[in-house]
Amino acid sequence: MLCSGIRPDLVTLTTVLPTCGRLAALNQGREIHGYMIVNGLLNRNSNDEFINNSLVDMYAKCGDLRDAQTVFDSMRNKDSASWNIMINGYGVQSCGELALDIFSRMCEAGVRPDEITFVALLQACNHSGFVSDGRRFLAEMETVYNIVPTSDHYTCVIDMLGRAGKLEEAYKLAVTMPVGDNPVVWRSILASCRLHGNNIGLAELAVKRLYELEPEHSGGYILMSNLYMEAGGYERVFALRDAMKEQNMKKTAASSWIEVKHELHTFFNSDKTHPEYESIEACLSPLTSHIYGGHQYTLLDDYV
Repeated sequence: MLCSGIRPDLVTLTTVLPTCGRLAALNQGREIHGYMIVNGLLNRNSNDEFINNSLVDMYAKCGDLRDAQTVFDSMRNKDSASWNIMINGYGVQSCGELALDIFSRMCEAGVRPDEITFVALLQACNHSGFVSDGRRFLAEMETVYNIVPTSDHYTCVIDMLGRAGKLEEAYKLAVTMPVGDNPVVWRSILASCRLHGNNIGLAELAVKRLYELEPEHSGGYILMSNLYMEAGGYERVFALRDAMKEQNMKKTAASSWIEVKHELHTFFNSDKTHPEYESIEACLSPLTSHIYGGHQYTLLDDYV
């Protein structure tokens, strides 16, 4: 666009900024911010909440919380979205205390929290392990803020309880929450069972419920097979694999993406089709040997 001699306006730039955030393209986001400053676009629109929110959101999603806070503090007008972005930014980076501090400042400023605020707040409690605060916020949503919790809020709390090892409490909330069942909750419980490795029975209940909700989805079976494998129950792993074959379930191949010199490379598990595979393997082979350190491992390729 610039090479064609067309000068982007604020509509263009605020459209591109969210893309920078989603891709964690911090350098490109900074360049856009700099372009806006150099060309006086921010001076003429310094009070525009949408523009400032786009900048704060970009920096927060790129993990640059210092610049996100700087832009946020410079804003004369802050709406609920402004506060939500900062709460979410700190929460995702496991800065729970700062997220809760932003929420306190939000309330002190007279800005009413909404459903999105509490999703961000509960996620912050989840990532930082603030179980008591998470419980309290869920309870206060209706009683203090007159906001009815949704499936997203319950899912956050159930995941928080599961990560903290409170599996029975997570299960109880999952079966009693008044918003209806959803697969995300049971995948979260199943993942927590694998994380703590001490409740095969609950994991099997979660897999059964997942199959009822998503009979064609293999994710629950894969998680359960990993749990069996880590517990040494290889016979159960093979039985589960046979059940998947009988139901014609297929595991989606795991893949990874990496950007090198502005070029995106995609890798799939056991993939040998990359044009530079031999060079990559020459680097990975000694690294793999070093990681294993001469120890013996039992690998089931279907579940790696």
